[in-house]
Amino acid sequence: GDRRPRGFGGVSGAVRPPAHRVTMRALQRFDLYRKVPRDLTEPTLSGAVVSCLTVALGLHLFVTEFLVFLSRRWESQMFIDESKTEEKLQINLDITMPMMPCELLSFDAQDVMGSHEVDAHGNLYKERLTSKGDVIGREEIQTSHYGASSGLTRHQVFNYDNQDVDRIRKMIHSGEGCRVVGFVKVNKVPGNVHLSTYSHSYLFGSLYQETRNMNISHTINHISFGVDDDIGYIKQNMKDTGIVAPLDGVSQTVTEQKTGALIDSAIFEYYTKVVPTTYVPLDRPPLHVYQFTANSNKIVNQQMPSLYIRYDFSPVTVRYTENRESLSHFLVQVCAVLGGIFTVAGLFDSCLHKSIVHLAKKAQVGKLV
Repeated sequence: GDRRPRGFGGVSGAVRPPAHRVTMRALQRFDLYRKVPRDLTEPTLSGAVVSCLTVALGLHLFVTEFLVFLSRRWESQMFIDESKTEEKLQINLDITMPMMPCELLSFDAQDVMGSHEVDAHGNLYKERLTSKGDVIGREEIQTSHYGASSGLTRHQVFNYDNQDVDRIRKMIHSGEGCRVVGFVKVNKVPGNVHLSTYSHSYLFGSLYQETRNMNISHTINHISFGVDDDIGYIKQNMKDTGIVAPLDGVSQTVTEQKTGALIDSAIFEYYTKVVPTTYVPLDRPPLHVYQFTANSNKIVNQQMPSLYIRYDFSPVTVRYTENRESLSHFLVQVCAVLGGIFTVAGLFDSCLHKSIVHLAKKAQVGKLV
């Protein structure tokens, strides 16, 4: 019989394409971004202008998003303070009194629990100042060598002889001042700390003439609550996240009366509301400090010049947490911004091109008015 090669003369013998080509053709049906041959497109001047503006705007927004990605931001939240009342509060002080000798000044602390310290010792110092502000001596503030106790419920009276009175008189005449600097730890309950002359009030009779040249005028170089190193770090690196030292730089001056006969003495009081605050940076352990607000008051008093700092606590704690944008969020933002720009630009270019073509056709037939 007649033999024919397979594949000829019948459908069953047709050559079939390879399986991978069939698969590729099937996948191509799902192409959402079908391409137009280059020879079927034409460039336009309007398209070039829109393209340049689109690229410039896209680069600007990309750089903006990238800077946001690199930046850090602080987020705050508030909640009820649950810290234990047994904790101690550190109060940092740096106060200059140019017209008050250190010898007549004592430091006292008292709170609502009845704890009352006289010349409280710790890390607090008195610096004797000349009339020009130069330091001529420094000593730690501590319980008196005359036997004052840190647990007294009233101010201790110091005993001075005539030589001591003469020495103090010379200090006043030479214009000595005093700077109190350091910190003291107190109970974490409402109370006050004050610099006063109560403990030496009986000397004012012997020094009546000299007291005209002595008053509690002062400059607050620094007052804060919490660890001073942490507060310094926050003031330097986190300036817009809280108020940790609002009294820094405040000055109060006791002026002469209109008659000029004598100088008014006064009691200055500062009322502070302390807010526990925690900072949680990305690159270091949490910082626990205290923000506070402050108001002041002046009371005229001819006998007992003093300076009070009264503090109370807010039941609310503020927490600042440092955050930065995640890489995934940055990529989503970039895609959204750039995709939106190019989509809108494409629509605008299409409308612009159609408008130009339409106007050109009208101009050709002379219907353009």
